[in-house]
Amino acid sequence: MRVIAGKYKGRRLGAPKGDIARPTTDKVKEAMFGALQFELAGADVLDAFAGSGSLGLEALSRGAAHVDFVEKNPVCLRALRANLEAVGTGNHRVIKGDIIKRMDALGTYDIVFLDPPYDAGLYLPALAALRDAGRLRSGCKLVVEARAQFDFEPPKGYTLIKRKAYGDTALWFLEVGE
Repeated sequence: MRVIAGKYKGRRLGAPKGDIARPTTDKVKEAMFGALQFELAGADVLDAFAGSGSLGLEALSRGAAHVDFVEKNPVCLRALRANLEAVGTGNHRVIKGDIIKRMDALGTYDIVFLDPPYDAGLYLPALAALRDAGRLRSGCKLVVEARAQFDFEPPKGYTLIKRKAYGDTALWFLEVGE
């Protein structure tokens, strides 16, 4: 796993061993960041369910102003902190804990990456909590990564911009708005 573009391009990133985390493939990351390329400069970003931090680090590499990484798994937190140290970025914050229970610790965001464990049922609760806590700026872009066969109706307050499948993975691009 590596940073694929920007000022940290080519930096290798570590990930926890086993099935604790499911790193986003380069192909899916390219598609994700290609769709967000004009939104990233100066953006405040939330990498929810951060795992090893690959998505947030890619955002920082491509010009995001700040990234908040939220992760509760101690093994993933160690990998995340090691990756942040290896890259050497300072414009981030690591928040330990469950994203839904840590709304009080969050800022407000222009872009959100939402990539929870696929079968944990956290997509809709996380989207509702972010909306209800007022953590999303007007026009905020959200990228939801899920299994390709996953289907849901975006909750109130979100508009589906597009959905694209890449093998077994699908990306849902949402925007804050009715």
